[in-house]
Amino acid sequence: MEMKTIKKRRLPKWIIRGIGISLICSALFTLTYDFFRDKAKNEQVSPIEEESNISWLYQNCYLLYRDLYNKVNHEDVSFKELYLPPVEGAEWIWDTSLKNNIVSDDYESAESDDVYDSLEYDEVNALLEYEEWVDQYFFELEEEFSYLNANYDYIIEDLESGAYISNLPDNTLETEVQYFYLQFVFDENGNVTVGSDIQGDNTVAIRKNATAAARNYSLYEMFQNTEITDDQKKYYNVQMPSNCQVTFCISKTSWEEMQRQGIYYINYQNNNDFYLYNYSEWQTFQYSGIEDLLFLLLCVTAVIAIFLPGTIQAEERKRHKLLQMPLELVVTGSIVLIAAADPITELAYRVSYGNFIEELRVMIFYKAAGILVYLINLLIVAAYFFCAWFAGICLREIRETGFGEYIRQRWIFYRIFPYVKGKTKALYDAVSHFDVTKKANKLILKVVLVNAVVVFIISSLWVGGFAVAVVYSIILYLILRKYISDLQKNYSVLLGALNKIAEGDLNVAITEDLGVFEPFKPNVIRIQRGFQKAVEEEVKSQKMKSELITNVSHDLKTPLTAIITYVNLLKEENLTEEQRKEYLDILSRKSLRLKGLIEDLFEVSKANSQNMPLNLMDVDIINLIKQVSFEMSDKMADSRLDVRMNLPEQKIVLSLDSQKTYRIYENLFGNVAKYALPGTRVYVDAVLHEDTIEITLKNITAEEISVNAEDLTERFVRGDASRNTEGSGLGLAIAKSFTELQNGQLSIQVDGDLFKVITVWKLK
Repeated sequence: MEMKTIKKRRLPKWIIRGIGISLICSALFTLTYDFFRDKAKNEQVSPIEEESNISWLYQNCYLLYRDLYNKVNHEDVSFKELYLPPVEGAEWIWDTSLKNNIVSDDYESAESDDVYDSLEYDEVNALLEYEEWVDQYFFELEEEFSYLNANYDYIIEDLESGAYISNLPDNTLETEVQYFYLQFVFDENGNVTVGSDIQGDNTVAIRKNATAAARNYSLYEMFQNTEITDDQKKYYNVQMPSNCQVTFCISKTSWEEMQRQGIYYINYQNNNDFYLYNYSEWQTFQYSGIEDLLFLLLCVTAVIAIFLPGTIQAEERKRHKLLQMPLELVVTGSIVLIAAADPITELAYRVSYGNFIEELRVMIFYKAAGILVYLINLLIVAAYFFCAWFAGICLREIRETGFGEYIRQRWIFYRIFPYVKGKTKALYDAVSHFDVTKKANKLILKVVLVNAVVVFIISSLWVGGFAVAVVYSIILYLILRKYISDLQKNYSVLLGALNKIAEGDLNVAITEDLGVFEPFKPNVIRIQRGFQKAVEEEVKSQKMKSELITNVSHDLKTPLTAIITYVNLLKEENLTEEQRKEYLDILSRKSLRLKGLIEDLFEVSKANSQNMPLNLMDVDIINLIKQVSFEMSDKMADSRLDVRMNLPEQKIVLSLDSQKTYRIYENLFGNVAKYALPGTRVYVDAVLHEDTIEITLKNITAEEISVNAEDLTERFVRGDASRNTEGSGLGLAIAKSFTELQNGQLSIQVDGDLFKVITVWKLK
């Protein structure tokens, strides 16, 4: 039986080294606990001995004295009435309603015109503002008095009557049992001195701070520093507490309990704001320098991981997906490590001061509590340093691949940047190429949402958001500048093209991308083509006018020349009677031809000018065509034409002018009789549609038509360019004019020698 050897899997070298270095750093850090604890105790300054706190205690004397004064004198005076009494004759200054009347110019409600008429508006307004300042000052003192009552023992005693107010059951205080003891003594003139008995860590500092507080925050000093003028100060007598002593103290027992729970104390600022602070041994320990050591060891661990030779191989990194962590996660983890410094420092504080040991001793582990706490602490701190080691191992790849390659492989944003760039460019293109002829609500909403997301991200960055906002504003400025520049450039291109077209250059080509003006490009092209068509029509019109003059001259000159010729022949004396009759007959025919030509010209001109009246009536168009065909049958027979009609059996009644409609089809049949190839068939078809009837005449022409089909309906245009046939060339023109005059349509189609005339009428 073949034995299979089982190969034990060993931990990778980088993990073993990381555990070893992390344990070493953890041990070094733990060994410094006692050093930083002793340093914190030596540097610890009691917050109640600081100048701001003693200044606050001193100002609370004003609160306590007011209560003592009201108790002794059985009164209920306010702070203003007690500490700022009016001078003799100015008792009215605390009558706020009267001063308000002066400020509001309501002099009629004032009781004494002599007093109030001498006061200026600004002066009274300044007094009111000062009273508001006094009220606010004592209001804020009273707001924070509860913290004084909770943390301090106090007694204020009247030195004359022996009356007192205290938060103690009696007025006896033993100085020996006090951790903190401070006394302010006010004589009969309001002068204050600091009591000789002082207790605290630094009695000299306490006395100095108390003396400074008595000088800087006396009511005299604060009154003199107000913004009211000396003329306004003349109305007040500043009074200080008198014949009393105020004692503040904290017993040693209370101090130990306060240290354990954390001391809350008041920090008074010069702008009359009071701030509540929490003070504890933990804060002193935290800022003793232990956090700096923690950060130093953290950086050392990461640097060793990056630069220690032979720690990890490239093949091993490829096998462990965890080591291919994206740069964003590495940076985020590093930030979390830095933020976790506070919990690690607090762990060091609790281990150093024995808090965890005491908690475990309450439980089962009394003897082994200390060893167990330090062991757990060692492992937790080692795990903390191992995280720094792992971050260094991940960043070590920079040395192996180079910074640029590392960014390309491990930075997620670098990978998604082309996508983000593409989307951004697409959005910019959408904005710069949106169709201005359509609604842009969706596009505007998209831009607003994108901007809202960016603003939300910036606002969530707190302090760092300011720098990001500046960068975002610069980028937005560059984008808007480019957008406006492109807009102006495209506008210039469009305007330049229109100016050239206006100047007569109809071959302008716009090849540039016009952005938001792109929808106007087809319109410009249509305008360009319209101008070209108008020019072509004008050229064609000028050409037709020239041809018209030529044709009219030819058609009028031919019969007129014949008339003149035969008139001259009639003047000869040797004419026979038969010749004379022949000449007269020719003159009659030529005259009638000239008359018909002139009448046709008049009719077509009148029809084109839209001045021809219409006598509309119900006309059976089918019967009318049959009638015209019957009356033209002789001419058709003379030309040996076989007319084949394919017409509906029912009546088709239309609202038409019967005479002009008859003239239309008379001209069309006459045109067929003149130009159709003899011996051929002529087809007349009528086809009913939904709302129109289409009537078509088709024939084979005798000669090839060399004229454009569209030009055949123009005046004096004939199918034969030589103009040898009899006719005026106005027949089709009259037919088209009369058709359009009655809202119909007439069109001509020529296919080789097949000639087709189509008339379309709207059904009634």
